[in-house]
Amino acid sequence: MQAQILLTLAGGSLKSFVDSGELSLEDIPAFAMREFDLRGLNMPASMFAGCSLDVFDRLRDKADKAGCPVLTLTEETPLRFSDASPGDLNKTFDRVTRLATAANRLGCNALTIRCEAPEDTDELFERMAASIKKVIQRIENFDLNLLIAPADGLTNDPDRLTALIKKIGGFKIGSFPCFDHAETTPDPSDTMRKLAPYAGGMEAVVTSGKGGIAKVAAYEAIESVLNVGYQNTLAIRFAGKGDPVEMIRSGRRQIAEALGQVEVDEELEEMLQALEAEAIAEAAENGGQTPSESTPGPAAGLDPLAQALSDVLGADDSKEPIDESKDDD
Repeated sequence: MQAQILLTLAGGSLKSFVDSGELSLEDIPAFAMREFDLRGLNMPASMFAGCSLDVFDRLRDKADKAGCPVLTLTEETPLRFSDASPGDLNKTFDRVTRLATAANRLGCNALTIRCEAPEDTDELFERMAASIKKVIQRIENFDLNLLIAPADGLTNDPDRLTALIKKIGGFKIGSFPCFDHAETTPDPSDTMRKLAPYAGGMEAVVTSGKGGIAKVAAYEAIESVLNVGYQNTLAIRFAGKGDPVEMIRSGRRQIAEALGQVEVDEELEEMLQALEAEAIAEAAENGGQTPSESTPGPAAGLDPLAQALSDVLGADDSKEPIDESKDDD
């Protein structure tokens, strides 16, 4: 059975295009659909720095029309919850409220954050859980889920992150596992297996490997996500040097294959179309008969083009069935 995982694009992958003026923020949804057939966006908050409110509105409108909605807004900078002073904690609350306002305006269903917690003690753990509960209360009117992505410190350990999510409790809190983070842990598959059941989304990072070949971080861990029955979104993010378009295309193909989402091979389709066109042309030269309608000859005498077409498309169903009774003797 095909995994019910929606492949989406991490909009930050195209930041170089936006910075150079080749692409506007509002054009990203149509670009994601046209170039990658990715049907959703995870947008980093940093890409909206200095933008006016009408940019948010135009992006949401064009995303809806392209069939590629903005699903998640991500804050890349870790926020202080556990060891912050009352003043710093209020700044964190205000920041999350502003992010939630932006996410709501974009039509997102989730806001993803990271937590700054370099130390891991029971006291800091309890304070962090209490602070995040207050944050959720502040943004509950925005109809958003709050997702926590792993970061250095307390939330780097999948067991501690899942324990934090359980401690916070409720239906509005979840995890946002990242395959590049899993790759830094002792057992990437085990890390993803622990975080996936609480995930409201996740991210796979594609980089340009040796020879310009796309490399998907912790590719082997994708199977563990399937094994726990994860059914949500998986954003593909390009990082590093190289051509973002080619790397995302290649990474998408690898991830889709790992998920069992078989894609149509474009090169094979082109070959089949060429073979079919040549077969039709040959039929026209033979007086309108296709190779299958012409007088059959020895198998060795088949035209190589017709044989290739037959091999690709499958055997001719019109052949007489084998009479197995003849073998009884």
